Amino acid sequence: MIKHTLDFVEFDPSTGRSLVFGYPYAYRSAFLNQYFEDAIRASHPKGKEILYRASVFANYRTLKRAREVLKLEGKDAFLDFAETLFMSFGYGSVMVGKDSVKLLASPIAQTYLYVHHAPSDVPICDFQRGFIAATLDLALDRPPGTVYVEEVECVAMQDPVCRMVPKVRASRLEFPKVRYDTLNFYREENPDFFEKVSLLREAIPPADDSGNIYLPSAYGGLKRVAFLYFPTDYFSYATWKALTEGDFQTADLTLRFTGYAGFLMTFVTLYYTSIGKVAYGNPETPEDFFRAIMGSMKFWGMGFWKVEEIREGRAVAKVHNFYENDFQRLVGVGEPYSPYVVGGIMGLLFAIYHIRFYLREEPMFVREAVQSYDDALNIFKTSSSFDTKENAQIVEVEW
Repeated sequence: MIKHTLDFVEFDPSTGRSLVFGYPYAYRSAFLNQYFEDAIRASHPKGKEILYRASVFANYRTLKRAREVLKLEGKDAFLDFAETLFMSFGYGSVMVGKDSVKLLASPIAQTYLYVHHAPSDVPICDFQRGFIAATLDLALDRPPGTVYVEEVECVAMQDPVCRMVPKVRASRLEFPKVRYDTLNFYREENPDFFEKVSLLREAIPPADDSGNIYLPSAYGGLKRVAFLYFPTDYFSYATWKALTEGDFQTADLTLRFTGYAGFLMTFVTLYYTSIGKVAYGNPETPEDFFRAIMGSMKFWGMGFWKVEEIREGRAVAKVHNFYENDFQRLVGVGEPYSPYVVGGIMGLLFAIYHIRFYLREEPMFVREAVQSYDDALNIFKTSSSFDTKENAQIVEVEW
Protein backbone atom coordinates (compact mmCIF):
# COMPACT_ATOMS: atom_id res chain seq x y z
CA MET A 1 0.00 0.00 0.00
CA ILE A 2 1.31 3.46 -0.90
CA LYS A 3 1.60 5.69 2.15
CA HIS A 4 1.57 9.44 2.36
CA THR A 5 5.03 10.97 2.15
CA LEU A 6 4.69 12.79 5.44
CA ASP A 7 3.82 9.60 7.33
CA PHE A 8 7.55 8.95 7.59
CA VAL A 9 8.59 12.47 8.60
CA GLU A 10 9.49 13.91 11.99
CA PHE A 11 9.45 17.72 12.09
CA ASP A 12 11.76 19.68 14.37
CA PRO A 13 10.15 23.14 14.71
CA SER A 14 13.01 24.51 16.81
CA THR A 15 15.55 24.07 13.98
CA GLY A 16 13.32 24.20 10.88
CA ARG A 17 14.41 20.74 9.79
CA SER A 18 12.42 17.67 8.76
CA LEU A 19 13.89 14.25 9.43
CA VAL A 20 13.23 10.75 8.11
CA PHE A 21 14.66 8.15 10.46
CA GLY A 22 17.03 10.80 11.81
CA TYR A 23 18.31 12.17 8.48
CA PRO A 24 17.32 15.49 6.85
CA TYR A 25 14.82 15.50 3.99
CA ALA A 26 13.13 18.23 1.96
CA TYR A 27 10.68 18.61 -0.92
CA ARG A 28 12.01 19.54 -4.33
CA SER A 29 10.20 19.73 -7.63
CA ALA A 30 11.32 17.48 -10.47
CA PHE A 31 12.16 20.65 -12.42
CA LEU A 32 14.52 21.84 -9.73
CA ASN A 33 16.14 18.43 -9.51
CA GLN A 34 16.66 18.43 -13.29
CA TYR A 35 18.55 21.72 -13.18
CA PHE A 36 20.56 20.47 -10.22
CA GLU A 37 21.62 17.30 -12.00
CA ASP A 38 22.51 19.27 -15.14
CA ALA A 39 24.71 21.52 -12.97
CA ILE A 40 26.59 18.62 -11.40
CA ARG A 41 27.16 16.92 -14.75
CA ALA A 42 28.40 20.19 -16.27
CA SER A 43 30.77 21.16 -13.44
CA HIS A 44 32.35 17.84 -12.43
CA PRO A 45 34.25 15.58 -14.89
CA LYS A 46 32.53 12.56 -13.31
CA GLY A 47 29.26 14.31 -12.59
CA LYS A 48 27.01 11.41 -13.51
CA GLU A 49 28.86 9.06 -11.19
CA ILE A 50 28.90 11.70 -8.44
CA LEU A 51 25.09 11.84 -8.57
CA TYR A 52 24.90 8.07 -8.31
CA ARG A 53 27.29 7.96 -5.36
CA ALA A 54 25.44 10.81 -3.66
CA SER A 55 22.24 8.79 -3.91
CA VAL A 56 23.83 5.60 -2.56
CA PHE A 57 25.35 7.59 0.32
CA ALA A 58 22.10 9.30 1.31
CA ASN A 59 19.69 6.40 0.80
CA TYR A 60 21.85 3.66 2.33
CA ARG A 61 21.92 5.38 5.72
CA THR A 62 18.18 6.13 5.75
CA LEU A 63 17.25 2.58 4.74
CA LYS A 64 19.69 1.09 7.24
CA ARG A 65 18.23 3.15 10.07
CA ALA A 66 14.68 2.33 8.95
CA ARG A 67 15.42 -1.39 9.04
CA GLU A 68 16.77 -1.08 12.58
CA VAL A 69 13.99 1.16 13.91
CA LEU A 70 11.14 -0.82 12.35
CA LYS A 71 12.79 -4.16 13.16
CA LEU A 72 12.31 -5.43 9.62
CA GLU A 73 13.25 -9.08 9.91
CA GLY A 74 14.16 -10.93 6.75
CA LYS A 75 15.01 -9.82 3.23
CA ASP A 76 11.44 -9.88 1.89
CA ALA A 77 10.04 -7.61 4.62
CA PHE A 78 12.84 -5.10 4.06
CA LEU A 79 12.45 -5.13 0.26
CA ASP A 80 8.69 -4.61 0.56
CA PHE A 81 9.26 -1.62 2.83
CA ALA A 82 11.91 -0.13 0.51
CA GLU A 83 9.53 -0.39 -2.43
CA THR A 84 6.78 1.36 -0.45
CA LEU A 85 9.16 4.10 0.66
CA PHE A 86 10.38 4.56 -2.92
CA MET A 87 6.85 5.10 -4.21
CA SER A 88 5.61 7.20 -1.30
CA PHE A 89 8.46 9.67 -1.81
CA GLY A 90 7.42 10.19 -5.44
CA TYR A 91 10.28 8.40 -7.22
CA GLY A 92 8.08 6.23 -9.46
CA SER A 93 7.36 2.51 -9.15
CA VAL A 94 9.52 -0.56 -9.71
CA MET A 95 8.94 -3.98 -11.22
CA VAL A 96 11.52 -6.56 -10.19
CA GLY A 97 12.44 -9.17 -12.78
CA LYS A 98 14.89 -12.06 -12.82
CA ASP A 99 17.87 -10.12 -14.16
CA SER A 100 16.81 -6.47 -14.00
CA VAL A 101 14.60 -3.91 -12.32
CA LYS A 102 12.20 -1.84 -14.38
CA LEU A 103 11.48 1.70 -13.19
CA LEU A 104 8.04 2.83 -14.29
CA ALA A 105 6.86 6.45 -14.57
CA SER A 106 10.17 8.02 -13.52
CA PRO A 107 9.41 11.71 -12.82
CA ILE A 108 13.09 12.52 -13.39
CA ALA A 109 13.15 10.98 -16.88
CA GLN A 110 9.80 12.51 -17.83
CA THR A 111 10.88 15.95 -16.64
CA TYR A 112 14.13 15.70 -18.61
CA LEU A 113 12.17 15.42 -21.86
CA TYR A 114 9.98 18.40 -20.94
CA VAL A 115 12.92 20.61 -19.96
CA HIS A 116 15.25 19.75 -22.84
CA HIS A 117 12.69 19.17 -25.61
CA ALA A 118 14.96 16.40 -26.94
CA PRO A 119 15.94 12.90 -25.86
CA SER A 120 19.04 12.31 -23.76
CA ASP A 121 22.08 10.52 -25.17
CA VAL A 122 22.56 8.64 -21.88
CA PRO A 123 20.31 7.27 -19.11
CA ILE A 124 19.68 9.92 -16.45
CA CYS A 125 17.87 8.29 -13.49
CA ASP A 126 21.01 8.31 -11.34
CA PHE A 127 19.13 9.05 -8.13
CA GLN A 128 16.79 6.08 -8.50
CA ARG A 129 19.53 3.65 -9.47
CA GLY A 130 21.44 4.78 -6.38
CA PHE A 131 18.39 4.07 -4.22
CA ILE A 132 18.04 0.60 -5.76
CA ALA A 133 21.75 -0.10 -5.23
CA ALA A 134 21.55 0.94 -1.56
CA THR A 135 18.48 -1.27 -1.10
CA LEU A 136 20.22 -4.31 -2.58
CA ASP A 137 23.40 -3.69 -0.56
CA LEU A 138 21.37 -3.79 2.65
CA ALA A 139 19.24 -6.74 1.55
CA LEU A 140 22.47 -8.69 1.06
CA ASP A 141 23.93 -7.32 4.34
CA ARG A 142 26.82 -5.82 2.40
CA PRO A 143 28.55 -2.42 2.70
CA PRO A 144 27.57 0.37 0.28
CA GLY A 145 28.98 -0.08 -3.20
CA THR A 146 28.90 -3.87 -3.19
CA VAL A 147 26.07 -3.82 -5.71
CA TYR A 148 26.51 -1.55 -8.71
CA VAL A 149 23.33 -0.68 -10.60
CA GLU A 150 23.60 0.32 -14.25
CA GLU A 151 20.72 1.91 -16.12
CA VAL A 152 20.65 0.42 -19.62
CA GLU A 153 17.33 1.86 -20.87
CA CYS A 154 15.71 5.17 -19.97
CA VAL A 155 12.50 7.01 -20.81
CA ALA A 156 14.62 10.14 -21.24
CA MET A 157 16.24 8.33 -24.19
CA GLN A 158 12.71 7.55 -25.43
CA ASP A 159 12.89 3.93 -24.35
CA PRO A 160 9.55 2.45 -23.17
CA VAL A 161 10.74 2.12 -19.55
CA CYS A 162 13.82 2.75 -17.45
CA ARG A 163 15.60 -0.57 -16.90
CA MET A 164 18.28 -1.14 -14.27
CA VAL A 165 20.74 -4.05 -14.17
CA PRO A 166 22.40 -4.78 -10.79
CA LYS A 167 25.86 -6.31 -10.64
CA VAL A 168 27.76 -7.53 -7.58
CA ARG A 169 31.37 -6.36 -7.46
CA ALA A 170 34.27 -6.57 -5.04
CA SER A 171 34.78 -2.84 -4.51
CA ARG A 172 32.95 -0.69 -1.98
CA LEU A 173 32.29 3.03 -1.64
CA GLU A 174 33.92 5.11 1.10
CA PHE A 175 31.80 7.95 2.43
CA PRO A 176 32.44 10.72 4.99
CA LYS A 177 31.21 10.22 8.55
CA VAL A 178 28.45 12.79 8.97
CA ARG A 179 26.81 13.00 12.41
CA TYR A 180 24.20 15.72 12.68
CA ASP A 181 23.82 15.25 16.43
CA THR A 182 27.25 16.89 16.87
CA LEU A 183 26.29 20.14 15.11
CA ASN A 184 25.25 23.27 16.96
CA PHE A 185 21.97 24.29 15.30
CA TYR A 186 20.34 27.68 15.54
CA ARG A 187 17.04 27.32 17.42
CA GLU A 188 13.91 29.37 17.95
CA GLU A 189 10.36 28.81 19.15
CA ASN A 190 7.53 28.33 16.61
CA PRO A 191 4.21 28.00 18.45
CA ASP A 192 2.06 27.70 15.29
CA PHE A 193 4.41 25.36 13.42
CA PHE A 194 2.51 22.11 13.78
CA GLU A 195 -0.82 23.74 12.99
CA LYS A 196 0.49 24.90 9.63
CA VAL A 197 2.31 21.63 8.95
CA SER A 198 -0.97 19.80 9.56
CA LEU A 199 -2.71 21.99 6.97
CA LEU A 200 0.15 21.47 4.53
CA ARG A 201 -0.12 17.73 4.98
CA GLU A 202 -3.74 17.91 3.88
CA ALA A 203 -2.78 19.98 0.82
CA ILE A 204 0.08 17.72 -0.35
CA PRO A 205 -1.43 14.59 -1.95
CA PRO A 206 -0.06 11.08 -1.45
CA ALA A 207 1.76 9.39 -4.29
CA ASP A 208 -0.52 8.06 -7.01
CA ASP A 209 -0.56 4.48 -8.30
CA SER A 210 2.54 5.17 -10.40
CA GLY A 211 4.50 6.44 -7.40
CA ASN A 212 4.36 10.13 -8.40
CA ILE A 213 3.31 13.17 -6.36
CA TYR A 214 1.80 15.95 -8.45
CA LEU A 215 0.90 19.49 -7.43
CA PRO A 216 -0.92 22.05 -9.59
CA SER A 217 1.30 24.56 -11.36
CA ALA A 218 0.53 28.23 -11.90
CA TYR A 219 2.97 28.51 -14.81
CA GLY A 220 1.56 28.96 -18.27
CA GLY A 221 1.71 25.82 -20.39
CA LEU A 222 2.30 23.57 -17.38
CA LYS A 223 -0.74 22.14 -15.59
CA ARG A 224 1.07 20.22 -12.88
CA VAL A 225 4.55 19.51 -11.56
CA ALA A 226 6.00 16.41 -9.91
CA PHE A 227 7.33 16.77 -6.38
CA LEU A 228 9.79 14.43 -4.72
CA TYR A 229 10.81 14.12 -1.08
CA PHE A 230 14.59 13.81 -1.24
CA PRO A 231 17.25 13.04 1.35
CA THR A 232 19.06 16.36 1.40
CA ASP A 233 22.46 14.68 1.67
CA TYR A 234 21.97 13.72 -1.97
CA PHE A 235 22.24 17.41 -2.88
CA SER A 236 24.75 18.27 -0.16
CA TYR A 237 27.22 15.54 -1.11
CA ALA A 238 27.07 16.27 -4.85
CA THR A 239 27.32 20.05 -4.32
CA TRP A 240 30.34 19.59 -2.04
CA LYS A 241 32.07 17.43 -4.65
CA ALA A 242 31.28 19.87 -7.48
CA LEU A 243 32.60 22.88 -5.56
CA THR A 244 35.76 21.18 -4.25
CA GLU A 245 36.70 18.77 -7.05
CA GLY A 246 35.03 20.19 -10.14
CA ASP A 247 35.22 23.52 -11.91
CA PHE A 248 34.24 25.97 -9.17
CA GLN A 249 33.11 28.79 -11.46
CA THR A 250 30.88 26.49 -13.51
CA ALA A 251 29.51 24.88 -10.35
CA ASP A 252 28.82 28.27 -8.77
CA LEU A 253 27.05 29.65 -11.83
CA THR A 254 24.95 26.57 -12.61
CA LEU A 255 24.04 25.78 -9.00
CA ARG A 256 22.97 29.39 -8.51
CA PHE A 257 20.75 28.90 -11.53
CA THR A 258 19.32 25.79 -9.85
CA GLY A 259 18.26 27.88 -6.88
CA TYR A 260 17.06 30.74 -9.05
CA ALA A 261 14.87 28.67 -11.35
CA GLY A 262 13.81 26.38 -8.54
CA PHE A 263 12.50 29.22 -6.39
CA LEU A 264 10.68 30.82 -9.32
CA MET A 265 9.09 27.54 -10.33
CA THR A 266 8.35 26.28 -6.83
CA PHE A 267 7.79 29.00 -4.26
CA VAL A 268 6.39 31.59 -6.65
CA THR A 269 4.07 28.95 -8.12
CA LEU A 270 2.92 27.86 -4.66
CA TYR A 271 1.55 31.36 -4.03
CA TYR A 272 -1.32 30.58 -6.41
CA THR A 273 -2.22 27.30 -4.69
CA SER A 274 -3.93 26.32 -1.46
CA ILE A 275 -0.53 25.35 -0.07
CA GLY A 276 0.77 28.87 -0.63
CA LYS A 277 -2.24 30.39 1.07
CA VAL A 278 -1.42 28.37 4.18
CA ALA A 279 2.33 28.93 4.10
CA TYR A 280 2.44 32.62 3.09
CA GLY A 281 -0.73 34.15 4.50
CA ASN A 282 -1.86 37.36 2.77
CA PRO A 283 1.16 39.55 2.01
CA GLU A 284 0.50 42.97 0.45
CA THR A 285 3.74 44.88 -0.16
CA PRO A 286 6.84 43.59 -1.99
CA GLU A 287 8.66 43.48 1.34
CA ASP A 288 5.81 41.43 2.85
CA PHE A 289 6.00 38.96 -0.02
CA PHE A 290 9.72 38.49 0.44
CA ARG A 291 9.41 37.96 4.20
CA ALA A 292 6.46 35.60 3.80
CA ILE A 293 8.12 33.30 1.26
CA MET A 294 11.44 33.34 3.11
CA GLY A 295 9.65 32.55 6.36
CA SER A 296 7.91 29.53 4.84
CA MET A 297 11.17 27.62 4.28
CA LYS A 298 10.96 26.02 7.72
CA PHE A 299 7.85 24.11 6.60
CA TRP A 300 9.85 22.43 3.82
CA GLY A 301 12.79 21.26 5.95
CA MET A 302 15.14 24.02 4.78
CA GLY A 303 15.98 25.65 8.12
CA PHE A 304 15.24 29.26 9.03
CA TRP A 305 15.48 31.90 6.31
CA LYS A 306 15.44 35.25 8.12
CA VAL A 307 15.21 38.71 6.54
CA GLU A 308 17.60 41.15 8.18
CA GLU A 309 16.93 44.02 5.76
CA ILE A 310 14.66 44.51 2.76
CA ARG A 311 13.94 47.59 0.71
CA GLU A 312 13.98 48.59 -2.92
CA GLY A 313 17.59 48.10 -4.04
CA ARG A 314 18.94 46.09 -1.11
CA ALA A 315 18.29 42.87 0.81
CA VAL A 316 20.19 41.06 3.54
CA ALA A 317 19.21 37.55 4.63
CA LYS A 318 20.48 35.02 7.15
CA VAL A 319 19.87 31.38 6.26
CA HIS A 320 20.22 29.25 9.40
CA ASN A 321 20.50 25.45 9.41
CA PHE A 322 20.47 25.00 5.65
CA TYR A 323 21.32 21.40 4.83
CA GLU A 324 24.13 22.04 2.34
CA ASN A 325 25.96 24.27 4.82
CA ASP A 326 25.36 21.81 7.68
CA PHE A 327 26.90 19.02 5.62
CA GLN A 328 29.90 21.12 4.61
CA ARG A 329 30.61 21.98 8.24
CA LEU A 330 30.56 18.30 9.17
CA VAL A 331 33.01 17.32 6.42
CA GLY A 332 35.44 20.07 7.46
CA VAL A 333 34.76 22.96 5.07
CA GLY A 334 35.97 26.09 6.87
CA GLU A 335 33.65 28.54 5.11
CA PRO A 336 30.46 26.73 4.06
CA TYR A 337 28.84 28.12 0.93
CA SER A 338 25.67 27.18 -0.94
CA PRO A 339 25.24 28.68 -4.42
CA TYR A 340 21.67 27.38 -4.29
CA VAL A 341 20.87 29.76 -1.40
CA VAL A 342 22.26 32.76 -3.28
CA GLY A 343 20.40 31.85 -6.48
CA GLY A 344 17.14 31.22 -4.63
CA ILE A 345 17.21 34.64 -3.00
CA MET A 346 18.02 36.22 -6.36
CA GLY A 347 15.04 34.43 -7.90
CA LEU A 348 12.64 35.72 -5.24
CA LEU A 349 13.90 39.29 -5.51
CA PHE A 350 13.67 39.25 -9.30
CA ALA A 351 10.12 37.84 -9.21
CA ILE A 352 8.98 40.34 -6.58
CA TYR A 353 10.74 43.57 -7.58
CA HIS A 354 11.23 43.22 -11.33
CA ILE A 355 8.56 40.87 -12.63
CA ARG A 356 6.12 41.79 -9.82
CA PHE A 357 4.45 38.46 -10.38
CA TYR A 358 1.69 39.07 -7.83
CA LEU A 359 0.29 41.95 -9.94
CA ARG A 360 0.09 39.96 -13.17
CA GLU A 361 -3.22 38.65 -14.43
CA GLU A 362 -1.54 35.96 -16.52
CA PRO A 363 0.91 33.47 -14.96
CA MET A 364 4.54 33.34 -15.98
CA PHE A 365 5.65 30.79 -18.55
CA VAL A 366 8.44 28.37 -17.73
CA ARG A 367 10.66 29.61 -20.56
CA GLU A 368 10.23 33.21 -19.40
CA ALA A 369 11.31 32.29 -15.86
CA VAL A 370 14.38 30.37 -17.04
CA GLN A 371 15.51 32.99 -19.54
CA SER A 372 15.31 35.77 -16.94
CA TYR A 373 18.41 34.39 -15.19
CA ASP A 374 20.79 36.31 -17.48
CA ASP A 375 18.97 39.55 -16.65
CA ALA A 376 19.18 38.77 -12.95
CA LEU A 377 22.93 38.19 -13.17
CA ASN A 378 23.33 41.62 -14.73
CA ILE A 379 21.04 43.34 -12.23
CA PHE A 380 22.08 41.83 -8.90
CA LYS A 381 25.36 42.20 -7.06
CA THR A 382 25.68 39.50 -4.40
CA SER A 383 28.03 38.55 -1.60
CA SER A 384 28.01 35.62 0.81
CA SER A 385 29.65 34.89 4.15
CA PHE A 386 29.12 32.40 6.96
CA ASP A 387 28.45 32.94 10.67
CA THR A 388 29.51 29.75 12.48
CA LYS A 389 28.07 30.84 15.83
CA GLU A 390 24.57 31.24 14.36
CA ASN A 391 25.04 28.47 11.78
CA ALA A 392 23.97 30.91 9.08
CA GLN A 393 24.89 31.80 5.54
CA ILE A 394 24.58 35.59 5.21
CA VAL A 395 23.62 36.81 1.75
CA GLU A 396 23.67 40.47 0.74
CA VAL A 397 22.08 41.56 -2.54
CA GLU A 398 22.08 45.00 -4.13
CA TRP A 399 20.49 46.16 -7.39
